[in-house]
Amino acid sequence: MARIDCNHIRHAYGPHPKSDKDYALKEVHHAFEDGGAYALLGPSGCGKTTLLNIISGLLYPSHGELLFDGKDVTNLSTQERNIAQVFQFPVIYDTMTVYDNLAFPLRNRGVPEPDVDRKVRETLEMTGLADMAKRKARGLT
Repeated sequence: MARIDCNHIRHAYGPHPKSDKDYALKEVHHAFEDGGAYALLGPSGCGKTTLLNIISGLLYPSHGELLFDGKDVTNLSTQERNIAQVFQFPVIYDTMTVYDNLAFPLRNRGVPEPDVDRKVRETLEMTGLADMAKRKARGLT
């Protein structure tokens, strides 16, 4: 892990926030030290998930900067940040094939189809699921 600095991070889902109440994430100024264990606590809607999505690169903050070990990663993609987020309840679309489940987020991000195919096939091989690529995801354990 790296030290993560959130410097005056704020986020609004609307295009032109006019006041503090327009921000889903109020200003966060905090350092997460390398090797530390942290918990984000608060009521529903207070910005916990928004902050995690900003740190992981799924969202870009409306204001502020994000540093990993002193390097500004605010506008870098998830891939360039070399970070991933594991969701508590991962979504598997049981009506889609295993291949299409893996391809779905890449396609949503506009990854060119040849790259989608290459990445999905690499993942299928790495996870030992290549033989199940065309099978519906229903019933996988």
